[in-house]
Amino acid sequence: MPDEEVLDRIERMLERERKPVTQRSLNGVVFHAPLWGDAFGPNWLAMVIYDHGDLWIEQGPRGRILEYDLRSLHGFIFCLFAAAIFFVFGLANGGAVGATKYAAFAFVWLYGMNMFLAWGRIPRLIRRAVEGA
Repeated sequence: MPDEEVLDRIERMLERERKPVTQRSLNGVVFHAPLWGDAFGPNWLAMVIYDHGDLWIEQGPRGRILEYDLRSLHGFIFCLFAAAIFFVFGLANGGAVGATKYAAFAFVWLYGMNMFLAWGRIPRLIRRAVEGA
């Protein structure tokens, strides 16, 4: 399959995931979708946590490889803010040690679970998009 067709399939997948392509080259695509851009959009999409991404095709010794680099900075900041809120409530309830535990739990639960789910879903999503399944 030519690189152009692979990138067309990736673009269609990104459209379904509500990640607008901002740049396309001969061997890659870039998307940028701020988390707050669609605050009330569907949260079940596999790429919902990511706000920026580069997907490109590299020529390696064993053939072509589709590489990707995804960023979830906005989700990370949102989860840090939520953890800070839990920390403040924890301070009011019993001190710094308890507050730190609340904040750590909130951050790990919010960010960690989102990333854990995404790490399992993203490779399958991209593979299905490229293979045309």
